[in-house]
Amino acid sequence: MFRIFYAEKDATLYESVPTLNTGIDEILEVGKRINTSGDAYVRSRSLLKFDMSEIQSTLTKYSTTLDACKFVLQLYTSHAKKLSSEYTVEAKIAYDSWVNGVGFENSSPSITDGVSWQYPASGSSWTTSGDVTPSLKITGSQGGSWIYQSGSASYDLTQYDQSFYTQPGLEEQESFSYRPTDINMDVTDAVKLWISGSAGTTISNNGFLLKFSDADEASGDTTGYVRFFSRETHTIYVPKLTMYWDQSAYSSTLDALDLESNIIYPKINKSYKDTEIARIRFYGRDKYPQKSATNLFPLQTVKRLPETTYYSVVDAATDETIIPFDDIYTKVSCDETSNFIYLDMNGLMPERYYRIALKIVDGFTEQYIDNEYYFKVVR
Repeated sequence: MFRIFYAEKDATLYESVPTLNTGIDEILEVGKRINTSGDAYVRSRSLLKFDMSEIQSTLTKYSTTLDACKFVLQLYTSHAKKLSSEYTVEAKIAYDSWVNGVGFENSSPSITDGVSWQYPASGSSWTTSGDVTPSLKITGSQGGSWIYQSGSASYDLTQYDQSFYTQPGLEEQESFSYRPTDINMDVTDAVKLWISGSAGTTISNNGFLLKFSDADEASGDTTGYVRFFSRETHTIYVPKLTMYWDQSAYSSTLDALDLESNIIYPKINKSYKDTEIARIRFYGRDKYPQKSATNLFPLQTVKRLPETTYYSVVDAATDETIIPFDDIYTKVSCDETSNFIYLDMNGLMPERYYRIALKIVDGFTEQYIDNEYYFKVVR
């Protein structure tokens, strides 16, 4: 199952204009570009923050645990320019609290009230060094501050049978090599760090600082920049954090469906409220049922899809995959009535049409059912 969360604030930090605020710009940027003099590169980084209380409420609502979940950060490319064939984007754990501001990249005159390359907020400075725990440190300068791990491990006060452990989540990253520039980054450990803390110490949620890796920022061989749609975009491509967990249950005495010849039809409404949690059933029957000695008319005999059946959610207008197939988190359930899935409409853009696709895995063969099951999310 899944639940989508949208960024509550975001902004780009431009080294070329160090006091510029871009809090309500429609674009986020990560990378390096040549300066106006043509003799050096100037960097751009982006900040974005998600509300962890929404995630905690969802954990409670569905009676699931943080350890059972996966979290994926998704940003969609507006355009990219002069990129190297290979580069890495890092998501640091931002340390300083920052003010979103109301500036644009092209504001004239420039708006300087809010976060910028030089300041996290007007009248304040980025933290350049310090301690969070004995081995979790703070580093920073102009362009942001973040938490890093000193040495190879962090002391864990709750574990008496070990002295140290490696603290995951401090530096999530995604590497790109001759591939599309959209970000689909697993940030599960970072979310756990914000919610659970480290060694008994609370880690404040000030969001992610997105940047080229330290090596790429320093290298003259890695150039270019990527621009992503921000939360202010007027498109559907808003930055989002998607939470996945396994809510499926498969227990049924229904007979297996003939995968060579069948008809599958859903019980699906034409529309759902954007606050609704829907159970959508899929009824399968053999296309040419055999005569039966039972009293039940054979065309009404419901049969089950295999346990290795998965679903995906696609935007019907753009063909953009909102929720991809996953053999853990998008399994189709089954009970004594039929197969079914749960869809949490919270987070799906309202006033848009979506479709559900199915993937049926049978041994090494895969069968796809697409372009049939549509619904609309409304306000």
